[in-house]
Amino acid sequence: MTKRSWISCLIFTLSACLHEDAPPWPSAPPTPDASIPVDAGIAIPSSATATHERTVNYDRAVTAGNPLKGFLTSYQWTTPDERMPHALEFLYLPLSSVLTGPQQYAFDTALKPYLNQSAERGNHMIIRFYLDYPGRAPGLPGWLAEQVSCSEYTEWGGGCSPDYASPVLQSALLEFIAALGARYDGDNRIGFVQMGLLGFWGEWHTYPHGDWFASGDFQRQVIAAFDDAFEETHILLRYPIHDAPQRTIGFHDDSFAYATLGDVDWFFYPKLLAAQAQDRWRVAPIGGEVYPQLQAQLFLPDYVVDTHSQDFAQCVAQTHTSWMINNGAFRPDNGYEGEQLAGAQAASLSMGYEFSVPRFALTASNLHQGLVDVRVDGEISNTGVAPFYYPLTLSLSDGVDAPQLLASDLETLQPGEARSFSAEFTGVSAELLSRTYTLSLTSPILLGDQVIRFADQGDEQGALRLTPEFGCSMEGNELRVGERLGDCVCDVDGRLIDARAQACD
Repeated sequence: MTKRSWISCLIFTLSACLHEDAPPWPSAPPTPDASIPVDAGIAIPSSATATHERTVNYDRAVTAGNPLKGFLTSYQWTTPDERMPHALEFLYLPLSSVLTGPQQYAFDTALKPYLNQSAERGNHMIIRFYLDYPGRAPGLPGWLAEQVSCSEYTEWGGGCSPDYASPVLQSALLEFIAALGARYDGDNRIGFVQMGLLGFWGEWHTYPHGDWFASGDFQRQVIAAFDDAFEETHILLRYPIHDAPQRTIGFHDDSFAYATLGDVDWFFYPKLLAAQAQDRWRVAPIGGEVYPQLQAQLFLPDYVVDTHSQDFAQCVAQTHTSWMINNGAFRPDNGYEGEQLAGAQAASLSMGYEFSVPRFALTASNLHQGLVDVRVDGEISNTGVAPFYYPLTLSLSDGVDAPQLLASDLETLQPGEARSFSAEFTGVSAELLSRTYTLSLTSPILLGDQVIRFADQGDEQGALRLTPEFGCSMEGNELRVGERLGDCVCDVDGRLIDARAQACD
């Protein structure tokens, strides 16, 4: 399923949401467990019904380290303080490390090792390539530097800005973007790709030398090239410019919490409003970097909010941010401590998606000859500030049979929305009532042992479990549903019934 073809299913039922080729569930024939004496003597079905629900225990803290959200840093900068749970990391790469000659790409040696290392750490990678990083060696490949002129500057640590009007450079960049997408679109080691390449830091500006920057026409070509190259992996752009607001492209604010909100037209959110892109977060992610000069001050008691330096929580709530680079929170030395660390941990949890299950119940009825009808139903809610963005499914497992698909497009579940799910099974073994039922979220973007934890006191693997307490107590005997005691049988509602499905005296 691509980012352009997601279809919302408002209410999930077994008939509407199962894949056509999905196996029936349970997969075993609906016969009673041979080890349990059953109600073979009951002449008519019982009319009793009973429901058991899982106790809800909302707890946002257990979602720490969920994939594709929260604070992150780059392992190029520091070995992160593990007190800040994270499942994302950032990678800056000079184009020269990959583009070794005309249409020659060293992906296997220059990019693949980084992706493998981040995946082994259980982290998705966010990638940005650059040509010109002030204060660093040029990222322009040497073979291109021989053909493309540049303008020297001293601001920001100095550098040389390439001539973005060069036809040779333009062709090389567009070919590189196509090759990058052909190789890595849909690669589950990559969480997001920032367009980068143009301007200082690949940040799409050459301030204060505005006339050095790429023309509007070439900017549009680069935007279109990235959008064409990446159908599955989400891409982000620094500014909502040209036709980007009409494409399924996210945006990143690299000055987050500084000049993000307000009435000044060059601030990040006002730019979204002017481009009518303020709701882009509903289909594509918002990310970025906490303004570096603010990182040491955020979450301190004396942090001062003013026109430029802004309240982090308000910025997240208004922009619906999913993730933010914040290297200051990850420094093992001179990093966050005490109240500041606790504030950063809570702020990291506040970004992106969050799923909870306010109701998860199992109903049994119509006991007859060891068989029952079973209905599983409930509700899943997005209690975060953004969607998940990648294909996401909800499954039910009983630990024995193949998992049952309950919902197949939860990436479209918006914040504040809830959806019902249900599945019905007719004439199945009463033995199923003694199993433990598990809800879990899965996605093809997940890495290895990654799990998506519900905002609830679930298990270590992020799943929610329901062990229904069906059964009967009689004369010191504990009976399972369908089990006999003399001439009586244990019904789903905890009563003993006789052959006519009447209560035993």
